Amino acid sequence: MKKLFALGISMMALTVLSACGNGESSKDSDGKTVVTMSIAGSTSENKIRKETAEEFMKKNPDISIEWVDLGDSRYEKTLTLISGGNAPDILYVNEWTTALAEKGALLPLDDLIEKDKDFSKEEYYENLLAGNEYDGKLYAIPQEVSPFVIYYNKEMFDAAGVEYPKNNWTQEEFLEVAEKLTNENEKQYGFLLENGYNPTLGWLYRQGAQLYKTNAMKESAMNSTEALKGLEILNQITEKKISPNPAELTASGQGADAMFRNGQTAMISAGMWFIPPFTDEALNFDWDVVQMPKAENQKVTAGILNWGISKDTKNKDAAWKVLKYFIGEEGQKKIAGTGMALPSMKTDAVNNVVREIEKPQNIEAFINSAENTNMDGYLNPRSTEIQDQFQQEVEKMLISDQSPKDTQNKIVKAMNEILE
Repeated sequence: MKKLFALGISMMALTVLSACGNGESSKDSDGKTVVTMSIAGSTSENKIRKETAEEFMKKNPDISIEWVDLGDSRYEKTLTLISGGNAPDILYVNEWTTALAEKGALLPLDDLIEKDKDFSKEEYYENLLAGNEYDGKLYAIPQEVSPFVIYYNKEMFDAAGVEYPKNNWTQEEFLEVAEKLTNENEKQYGFLLENGYNPTLGWLYRQGAQLYKTNAMKESAMNSTEALKGLEILNQITEKKISPNPAELTASGQGADAMFRNGQTAMISAGMWFIPPFTDEALNFDWDVVQMPKAENQKVTAGILNWGISKDTKNKDAAWKVLKYFIGEEGQKKIAGTGMALPSMKTDAVNNVVREIEKPQNIEAFINSAENTNMDGYLNPRSTEIQDQFQQEVEKMLISDQSPKDTQNKIVKAMNEILE
């Protein structure tokens, strides 16, 4: 992708990126207010953003949207733009809201929301909005969320004589099923565990573990028996060869999607992002999804896309108008119809569009999981540092003889040093 996108020659005009940071409102040659907006993702994702922008501009001919492509290094590129005084008016924010808010890079949205009688926070999942709050203010609003669920190969279940899982299945049932579907001699795995912060943290949350002892987030709560149980389960999954460990997965040169497509694993955990590739280039077997197995609770983590407004924008009102369209019903329905992610609105008006998707059959598993999404892993401005330490220690446990207890102690020590 190019670094700057134009959404239709007649509707868009190039402006110099540095105009975002100067003291004047950006205008194009036709006198339209130019709102710059960062973009990241696959070709299909970007296509949706462009189509949404085109629809907005048809309804609002006085505003022109232009894109700044973040490429693969989204967070790093965003920081570079901000530090150079070239932040786009609207920022594409994954899970970095609190980190950017602490840096003073984002505009608090509370006043804009309070003045806008057409906007209601009540239409959005409260837990997702809470993940974008810092120091009592809201700094970004999600457009989409993709809770983790289990994808499973029905034909492998049939061959093993195992019943298909149901949304209310338990963690014990999951482990039993995964063992039955594992065949070490055939290099067939019952489940593929990826050592990412999001998927592994979910296993701890479901045991009842919490990251922080208080809302102040000054001390780790990962020294609990619940956190240890979660780490023991992760370790058990690789020790029993239910899943390849991270080193084996790297050596295979394949990701979860490829191993699932090739029939090398019966189950994987992921968000909705696998639905488009699994339907566009159809799998040669029947498959479905199911909610993550329940332990003490059925909490999950999720991928999320938030939009925020730059603190330095000179086009605050126009930027809010654009942002509100993307996160509003029109923008949400564009997302809902793709199967790429869930809308962050919890209304039937948008979720009924999701329910019309033909595959997977149990699409309700995603909708059911949305309210169980826990975004605590990203509430602290030091979350990226905590994530790095968490993943490093879990990986040592999964590929070496580092015990779950030692792993827990090292995570707690590293977190408390970061939080000091």
